[in-house]
Amino acid sequence: MRVRLGWLAWLVLVAACIWLPWHALFEGTGPFVRQLSRSLAWKSLAECLLLLGTVYGSLRLRRHGIVLAALCAEVYARRHGIDITVLLLALYLMGIVALGRCGAAALRMPTAPSLDTFLRDAVLGVLMWSAAIWTASLLGTGSLPALRMLAIAILGGALAFASWRWHRQVVAPTPPSTRAGAFLVASVVTIVLMLSAKAAVAVDSDALWYGLNADRVLFGDGGLFQAQGLIAHVHYYPKLAESLQAPFLGLGSASLVTGFSLLCWMLLVATAREVLRELGVEGLPAWFGAVFACVVPAVAASAATPKGELLAAWLCVSGLLAGLRLRHGDTHRHWLGVGLTAVLVAPLARLTVLPYAAAIFVFIVAVAAVRRPRLDGRMGIPLGLGLVVVALVCLRTFEQAGVALASPDVLVHLQGLFGWELHEDIGRYEPTFRTPFPAGLLDSLFGPAAYIHQALFWMGNGWLPLLVVALALRGWRWILQPATLFMLLVGVSMYALLYAYRYGNDGADGNYFIVPIVLLHLAAWTGIFVGARAVVTPRPFLWGATAMAAFCLFLVVTTGNWFPGTGRLDARFDRTPFGELRTLADARFRVSGMGPLADALEAWPRGTRMLGDMPADDGGYFPVRYESIGTISWARGTLLENEQAILRMFRDHGIQLVALSHNPVAAVDSRIRPVLEAMALRGEAHKLNVIGDKADLWRLDLAQGDGQPGNMSGRTRR
Repeated sequence: MRVRLGWLAWLVLVAACIWLPWHALFEGTGPFVRQLSRSLAWKSLAECLLLLGTVYGSLRLRRHGIVLAALCAEVYARRHGIDITVLLLALYLMGIVALGRCGAAALRMPTAPSLDTFLRDAVLGVLMWSAAIWTASLLGTGSLPALRMLAIAILGGALAFASWRWHRQVVAPTPPSTRAGAFLVASVVTIVLMLSAKAAVAVDSDALWYGLNADRVLFGDGGLFQAQGLIAHVHYYPKLAESLQAPFLGLGSASLVTGFSLLCWMLLVATAREVLRELGVEGLPAWFGAVFACVVPAVAASAATPKGELLAAWLCVSGLLAGLRLRHGDTHRHWLGVGLTAVLVAPLARLTVLPYAAAIFVFIVAVAAVRRPRLDGRMGIPLGLGLVVVALVCLRTFEQAGVALASPDVLVHLQGLFGWELHEDIGRYEPTFRTPFPAGLLDSLFGPAAYIHQALFWMGNGWLPLLVVALALRGWRWILQPATLFMLLVGVSMYALLYAYRYGNDGADGNYFIVPIVLLHLAAWTGIFVGARAVVTPRPFLWGATAMAAFCLFLVVTTGNWFPGTGRLDARFDRTPFGELRTLADARFRVSGMGPLADALEAWPRGTRMLGDMPADDGGYFPVRYESIGTISWARGTLLENEQAILRMFRDHGIQLVALSHNPVAAVDSRIRPVLEAMALRGEAHKLNVIGDKADLWRLDLAQGDGQPGNMSGRTRR
């Protein structure tokens, strides 16, 4: 009776952890009430369930199950136009892993076929490929066409060589032998295809600000080290993730560029599984625990965005895996260099992982100090390669912004001790909002609607009922295991950072905390399964865990990128990924009316420098190098403080076009329009004809100096 009451309490706790966020997000004045009122969301959910069911049913067949499951997945992918995306991404990942395998073999690392070997090769491949991209850019051969050719040569060559050299290690896939295994495979296939389909039909403003248009705002006409004359701080962050997306930039595809995040999500799941195995969770429970940790909206929804959070998180968790592998002694000592390098370069993908990368770095060093693996000079080669990548990535920022790291603000201040100062015409991220405590903690767990960015990338609460069950079943001594305790401390630290640090918006973004979210869920999962006496997992636990995972995926499908679903349910099978951005732009311009302005801009070179008061939701689709004046006004407001400052900004940053909408709420219009009209009277600006009455467009004819990198003028920067 006590056992039954205990599992009943578990189900009640799970129901509360689901219903409270549901009530906050989808009922009353919740931010996503309208999402569920649209049939698009429910049709997409039904389509995903149909895909899950058909793939699962196919895998349960005795003969040709894998073939039929692949056909079912292909029908879904072809209808959404993402089958080409999935194929190209798979080839890209295989090329990176093959490059890493070649590097591992050259360093005489073990090459036996296993998942941890695959993940080690993936880390090495990312390091080697990143070094190739940044070196080519430094040498002036880093244009996008050149990098595509370089990818074909290096990654294609590595894949061909690895396929020949280790062809005996390739084995044909076999269908899962159990219902649980078939359900796991079907779930992962459904999640991956759903996220890819979501990325093809919906993008957020950040993606249009600096992600999907990186071919114009990052690479431009020269490459990574070519200054583009931009102002906002985001253009001077470390750009490791964007550089790895380079082969897919400028092809007109959203899902291909965003797909690199999806690859990182898959690698994160696999790495989380290996972490659980190192902690003692074996077989399917390890896979289900990894997936459970990675379907939290802050994690899964990030896979539908072209930002670097997932790359940074995967590298950090890879460092944790390295530390755990080092416990086995000399047989795995090669993980020391791989792990240290992974956490060293992780912040270059997303600076928000700095504290977690530092903690994992210390963990690896501590394990190495205790286990004392026999050191080998070859172990330092990955670390040296990582230092080269760090130096090149930071060199770009230093050349263009005057500091090695343009954020967070505390690091900008620290660099001032070395005499490094952020250039006066570069935007600065100065956090001003502090999340209240303890009310903010309860909102983060059960009422994410209080903070809209947490609502979109909710940090989840599934770890809480898992932790309660683990304590009820096993007591508290399991927490004292060093690795488990470390993971719990890193996981809980996200709440300390959430309330102790200031952020750019109230409540911060949930995707800032992917590393602690994953580690917290993995640690709680470990508490349930490590040392468990029962061979069969109780059904109430399975029901509760499945319900929480399903709710998280429901949030991703219905709210990810502010779009309800994964696209219209139609019978079109002729879509390709190379027209996605054009389709998205047309849909946006039908709402905003900026289509005539975009058409007028088609006559200008893609490197044309343009300012406007349109948001990134419009400007990100313009076929030129566009920047929002509204963003400049809060990132570096002194550039707009008077007419002289505005004229200096136009001249120093090589502005060629300025567009102002006829929107009465555009706050910068009253400051910019009089300046442009005065310039027109002096012959320094000419108003161009644009069809319709939504916006005015001016061409500027200002004299340009021999520019310095970053501000494109002859003025000495300070």
